[in-house]
Parts: sequence; structure tokens; C-alpha cells
Amino acid sequence: MSNDKSIAKTTATEPQRATNDQKPAAPAVATTAPVVVAASPSAAGPIKNAATPISSTPTADVTGAGGKSVTVDSPAAKPEKKPKSPTKMEIASSVYLRMSAQKDVTRKLIVEQFAAEAKLSAAGASTYYQLIKAKLG
Repeated sequence: MSNDKSIAKTTATEPQRATNDQKPAAPAVATTAPVVVAASPSAAGPIKNAATPISSTPTADVTGAGGKSVTVDSPAAKPEKKPKSPTKMEIASSVYLRMSAQKDVTRKLIVEQFAAEAKLSAAGASTYYQLIKAKLG
């Protein structure tokens, strides 16, 4: 016997295998530059520049799968808004107008009523009193 390592027979269609501890060669990857195709102005519409006003640009087609026109801002698609509850400032303003029309009403009584009806802290009620008094007089 010979000391030669066994040599495997290969055919023309089989790739040659590495015999020792060598790693097989990585397959060569062909890299190609991306192809950039310039669209003609007639295919994509007019070329837009800074002088072209926005209103003259064409808009996108908004037809659905059935060929029917689809409206983007349809009123049926928006959820119905519930009425807003009055703000603390609105509540305090109505309390101020109601109580300032009465005789012998002090600032302290109005501030206490702000705290009770508008659910304000003592400091917040005092601040609201000053703001409303400056605004409404």
C-alpha cells in the first residue's frame, strides 16, 4: 500500500470535494449594479418643479376594487363625537356670575363654591377667582 491519501474519482458534472481540513471555497457571488430606468415624462405625467403650483398636479385615482369611487373623508367612517362636558373654568365662571349678582357675597364664599362645584383645590379655586374676576370684572 502507498502512503498517498485516497483520491476520489470525480466526473465532469460533480464539484471537486476538499480532502484535507480545508474549508470549501465560498461560491462566487456575482454583484451587479442596480439598473436605473428613467421614466419618460409622458408615462409618469408632467415633470414637477418649484414653479409648478401644487393645485395643478394630478391626483391619485381613488376607485375601489368594484370600480366605484371611494371617498376618503366619508362622514359614515368617522365615529360620532359625544358632547363635551363643561370645563372647570366654565363651571367656575357660571358660579362666579351667579354668586356675584347676590348681595353680601364674599370672595371666601365664592372660592368655597368653586371648590365644591368645579372640584378645585383651595389654591386652584383662588387662582380661578382671580382669573375670572380680571376677565369678567
